[in-house]
Amino acid sequence: MKTAPLPITMLFIPGTEKAKFAKIPQLPARAFILDLEDAVPPGEKAGSRTLVAGAIDEFGVGARLHVRVNPVDSPYLVDDLEAVVRPGLTGVNLPKATSAADIQVVDRLIEAFERRAGLPVGEIEMMATVETVKGVRQVFEIAAAAPRLKRLCFGAGDFSLDVGVDWPHEDGVTGETLLFAKSQLVLASRMAGLEPPHDSVYPRYDDLDALRREATESRRLGFLGKHAIHPSQLPVIDEVYRPSTRQVERARRLVAAFDEAEAHGKGAVGVDGELVDYPILYRARDIIAEAGA
Repeated sequence: MKTAPLPITMLFIPGTEKAKFAKIPQLPARAFILDLEDAVPPGEKAGSRTLVAGAIDEFGVGARLHVRVNPVDSPYLVDDLEAVVRPGLTGVNLPKATSAADIQVVDRLIEAFERRAGLPVGEIEMMATVETVKGVRQVFEIAAAAPRLKRLCFGAGDFSLDVGVDWPHEDGVTGETLLFAKSQLVLASRMAGLEPPHDSVYPRYDDLDALRREATESRRLGFLGKHAIHPSQLPVIDEVYRPSTRQVERARRLVAAFDEAEAHGKGAVGVDGELVDYPILYRARDIIAEAGA
């Protein structure tokens, strides 16, 4: 079975915006996050669940749909999960994850609603957003908390609020505290065998140059995707995180040369003035996989 490409682009759609759901088949995002949390005021929670459930029924077969539910300590979580765990849902995004226990609670709830819906246990994947100091402190435990968890996400807005720094900063430079926190997600994801983490949205949707800078920075840290809040952001995100044609062609040359060398009993070979051994080979294969090539 062919593995689905990693969801480099994930577009947020507020759970109240039924008209925007109808555009899902035409939008070039690799995945979508239908939001029941921050984008939905308390008085609209119940109605939004109904709208989101309808969107899953209508578009879930052809699109990768995730739902951002409310946090574990909210009064809305159970009702959120009961409404959206259904055929067509790809995954659940848990915001403000602060401990392994948070992940395990949601994992058990999803399992219960999978059984009720007649779905195979474990079919619905999960991603957890780390956006507090407490979450960063516990991120290695969070990453290893449940097999259902596929990736971590970083929430720059809430994390910046928690530590008392500006984001995005007026000079366009990401502060060292955020860089440190984001790097922890990369390491924890690798340690737990998860997909590389997904970066936060960039809130200034009309400043694509600043988006490109922030995306490039997080790509260098080891992130492999970024949330979007506007369709205009999608091409920039895809371009930054997807390996270029030149990178893919080079990776193919490295793999072909190494395979030939290995067939002759060698564990290293020179290609274009570079020594290629197993770590370089494995990275080349990762690049090819990331490109879906």
